[in-house]
Amino acid sequence: MDTRPAMEWTEEQYRAFGVTPQVARHHYHESPLFSREQIIALLEAHPHRFIRGFTMGHDPEDYSDWKIVDMDRKWSGEDIWRAVEHGRLWINILHVDRENPAFAELIRDMYEHLNEHCPQLGGATSAFSTLILSSPGAMVYYHLDAEPNMLWHIHGEKRMWVYPAMDLRFVPQEMIEDIYAGAMEDIPFRREFDQHAQCFHLKPGDVASWPHNGPHRIENIDMCVSLATSYYSPSVYYREYVQLANKFIVRKLGVRQPSMDEQGLAASCKRISYRVLDKIRPFARSLPRNNFMTRLTLDPDAPNGIRELAEEVAASYARQP
Repeated sequence: MDTRPAMEWTEEQYRAFGVTPQVARHHYHESPLFSREQIIALLEAHPHRFIRGFTMGHDPEDYSDWKIVDMDRKWSGEDIWRAVEHGRLWINILHVDRENPAFAELIRDMYEHLNEHCPQLGGATSAFSTLILSSPGAMVYYHLDAEPNMLWHIHGEKRMWVYPAMDLRFVPQEMIEDIYAGAMEDIPFRREFDQHAQCFHLKPGDVASWPHNGPHRIENIDMCVSLATSYYSPSVYYREYVQLANKFIVRKLGVRQPSMDEQGLAASCKRISYRVLDKIRPFARSLPRNNFMTRLTLDPDAPNGIRELAEEVAASYARQP
């Protein structure tokens, strides 16, 4: 019986978690849960509305090539795997911890271990988890997530660039506020940003983590499987409600560049004000729901694993079950 801990980090890596970008080692990739057969079975059993497909271009500065791909219910898990293997696809299997008991146990184990060894987290709880299948050459554009997250790499190899967190040279303040309000995620990228990034070459058994709100982007070297997890903690709460108060209250008072300080009396007043006013009359925190319209559909026998449709349709995963 294997008695090794699932994470073999140094004390320095535990102390640096969430503070600086880093790559450490784990053994989760050795679990049968991540075998080809088990992932194909997961694709068959998982609620269809939580399996979402995308394709992309080759230029990290051109976001217009990131497109939704319809995932017709007729395709089997084997078909989806085959399309990813030779195509240009990014498949997100959302809410694996919510819908699958085995993944729920694995992710619970992750956070129990991190909370035990990383007191700076202050008691992190899992917020959202996604199993990702991605094609050789596939990429995710430069973006910023509202919640702190990490990438547990399972199969294949990929490169990841992580940029300085909360640095207004790379993400304007108003965009940070919009991200917290749910209005956007992707942010403008220029290649010269790479001069300030840390680039990691991820292999199976690597886990990448970075400071909260660190912008990042990814390029696959070959077909990859990864598990993305995000978490919530008291420090996340402090930042979230300061950013929301700045967007919906402070700017309305004519302040052009509100303070982003998260500690002190002013920050506390912002958080309290936002929560009180939001209860009285909820703020519109997000854009209207995406209707997932697309002219592309998955086809494992087509070039890039994608076929163009004669007319635009709503992606099948967005329709009522």
